[in-house]
This record gives sequence, C-alpha cells and structure tokens, in this order.
Amino acid sequence: MKRQKPGTWAAAAAVVGALLVSAGCSTPSPDRAGGHAGAEATVLTLANPGGAIEPPQLVAWVKRVDQLSKGTVRIRFRDEWREGEARPEVATLDDIRKGKADMAWVGARSFDRVGVTDFQALLAPMLVDSYELETKVFEAGIPAKMLRGVGKAGVVGIGVLPGPLTRLVGTREPLVNPDALEGEKIVSQDSALMDESLRALGATPVTAPASTDLSSYGGVQMQLGAVVGRHHDRDAKYVTGNVDLWPRPLVVVMGKASQNRLSAQQRAVLTSALEQTITQAVDVSRAEDRESAPTLCRLGMKFPASSAADLEAMESALKPVYARLRKDTRTADWLEQIQYLKETTGVGPDTASCPDRSTTVSALEGTWTRTMADRDWRHWPGDETWTVRPPNGTWTLAFENGILTKTDPNGETERWPYQTFRDRIHLAGLFTFNATFRLDGDQLTFDNFDCTDCGGYAVTFGGSKQPWVKTAVAR
Repeated sequence: MKRQKPGTWAAAAAVVGALLVSAGCSTPSPDRAGGHAGAEATVLTLANPGGAIEPPQLVAWVKRVDQLSKGTVRIRFRDEWREGEARPEVATLDDIRKGKADMAWVGARSFDRVGVTDFQALLAPMLVDSYELETKVFEAGIPAKMLRGVGKAGVVGIGVLPGPLTRLVGTREPLVNPDALEGEKIVSQDSALMDESLRALGATPVTAPASTDLSSYGGVQMQLGAVVGRHHDRDAKYVTGNVDLWPRPLVVVMGKASQNRLSAQQRAVLTSALEQTITQAVDVSRAEDRESAPTLCRLGMKFPASSAADLEAMESALKPVYARLRKDTRTADWLEQIQYLKETTGVGPDTASCPDRSTTVSALEGTWTRTMADRDWRHWPGDETWTVRPPNGTWTLAFENGILTKTDPNGETERWPYQTFRDRIHLAGLFTFNATFRLDGDQLTFDNFDCTDCGGYAVTFGGSKQPWVKTAVAR
C-alpha cells in the first residue's frame, strides 16, 4: 500500500523550492539579530530517507546550527530520499560517498550492512529499553565513541542523536513471546543484527519499505511515531506495550568532499550544535511516544503486555545473540558499560498503553464541509509566495473520537489526532500546529495558526473567505 503524501498540492510547492537549492551552494543571508548583513550563507543539503516527515530530533539540530552560525550555515532537507525502497539507508550512504547530497541521516542499525559494527552494543536487543537509560548512555559519551567507526563506510561522522524506542507491532495477534513470533514474517528495516535478533525470537525477518502494506505479514518492528505516520493502524492491531526492542539512534554523516569545502569553524558548528541537541532529542522522542500511543488507541489498536514469563522466554531466546556480540572485545566492553548504567539507573522498560477513555466530547465533533472555487482562496499571511492553489471543489473535515479526517476534492484523505482546549485546537500528524477556532452556529472558522513549515495546511484550513459548514453530527 503506497503511503499517501501530505497534501499533493502543498508538496508540489515545496518541491519547487527544493529545486532552487543545490549541494554546496551559497545564498545571501538576511540580516538578523547577531548576524552579518550581506554575508553569504553556506547551504548544505541533508538527505532524509525517512519519507516526507523530517525527524523532529534533526529539525531541532538544524535550528541550532542556524543559531550557532548566526545564519551563515544553513541546512536544507531533501525529503523522501529513496522513498519506497526496501534498503534506503544503505543506498543513502552510497549517495553521500558519491556526493549526491552533502549530508544525510541514517539509522545506526544500517551500518552493519556496510561492514561497520561499532553500534552493535547500542542496538543489542532489549538492552536500552527506556529513555532514561538512553540518556545515560549518551551522557557517558558511548555513541560518540562508536561514531569513529563510520569512516570505514567512506563517510565522515558528524554526530549521533538519541532516537525513539522500537516496538513489536502485530497484525493478527499480540507478539508477546517467542511462541507468538514463531514462524511469523516480521517486516524489519535493513540491519543484520536486528534480523539475527528476530530469528532468535522465532520470527522470519523480511526487509521491506517502511510504508509497505502489513496485511500479508505477521507484523513489523517500528517506533510508535512511524506507526502513526505510516498509517499502519489500517493493517495492524497490536503493539506489545512493555517490550522495547532497541532504540533508533540517528547518525548524521557527511561526504568527504563536502566537508573539505567547510572551514574549521563551520565544521565545529555542525558538531557542537549536534552535541547541544542531545537532551532535546531525547525529550522529543519521549513526547513522540507519549502522543502516539493515545492516537493509536483512538484508532482501534490495542497495547497488550508481555508477562514476566514471556519476558524471561524472550531474554533466554536472545542469549546466543549476546554470546556472538561478546566475541568482539570492543563491543563486549560497551555492552558491559551499558549494562552497568542500566543496573545503576534502576529503571525498568518504558511502557506504552491506552489511557482511560475521556468522556469529554469536543464541540467540533461531527462533519464539516465547504465548497471552494478560485475566488474563495486567499493567501495566508506570511505565506504570500505560494503559487500552487489547493484543488477546488468540496472539502470535508470529520472530527470523531479525537481524530480529524480531512478529505480534499480529489478524494485524498489525511488523518490528524487533535485536542481542543477552549477555543484552541492542537493537531499532531504529518505536521504539528496550533490554531484558534470559532463556532457560530453551524459555521466553523480557523485563525491564528502557530506552526513551522506548514503554510499549505494553514491555507487549506483557514486561507479562505468561506467558513466550514456542519453537515452531520457526531455518531
């Protein structure tokens, strides 16, 4: 099943802007507080093999680079890099070696496919199983030491950021123990260690694109935010709530030629900004889980837990994996350090579950429509440069049980978890933004949007002379 792109017309406008930026180019930097009027900004391209959604951990780093460099170093994402491929991250590493983009982020998991095994201890199954422990591991500087090995892949390591925890997602039954996993085909991102771990648990790993239809598989190993973003609630029904397989650290790498074009000061900005973003990266990863679990629950997914006996069976099945890892003296040393941090931290695995269902019904519940023509659209303040108008015709907003379903005149739909408080609405989906809304009988309008890089969505929700009209009440 092909994952829907966010707002085709908005994406088209974004592509036009992206085509204006090429690797290693320079553009005039606008004057800003602490900046240099008339100075040229070095613009670096960053390949994003994570689809159309830019990881918030990296968005925070990009903003920090801009701040530290006072606008003289800027990073532009190249989204949907190798989207739809089964092994996008390994191919992305090759692209960076060849200079097709200045930089990229890839999951630490992918490096063992290109002969780099330095991250194995960080990804050992069921070892780093909480955000508190992940924080301790990064504070100890262990991932930074592991980064030194990426040079063997022909790229330059810039840094490692903490990422979200990965969980078992089942399509037909809860994947709570090795018996449930026995013989099941589990979609897994490209990693030899993760494939080995899934086999040890009795499953058959299958390498497939993250957006693949799961209905013909037993499940997938994936972080909660991606389950939401990839709409896997449509074909999967269970998340094992208390099994954290491994974290998904984000490794930022750069091509050698691109690095050589930078001054020593510019290189220092990239690494310093990344180091200063580590705490924020953990916070946004934790927040991603905290927001995603209730969303998946509202979409009908269940969060069963493994029993103590189930967990013991999993740990026993994984012993051969650890025996192999300890044959490498460096990996064995890092495993010992992480295990010590785990014991001294004294925190059990992070769990995800469904919250108690709220009895509060939003005033927005129901279906709202409006029919648009060219004369009805207006530019959204601060976004006067967009040239691709949203499609004309009838648009629909359906608010139900904390989920907003938006349907455009072409029949393309997007779903957004939402929350309201008084006259404010918070939407968290492909983009996250806040706005005010006003109800006047059966008419609904939005205003005062607060978001970053979501101008197209502000236009579709609020950039109109026409209000939304209620056509059906909540069921």
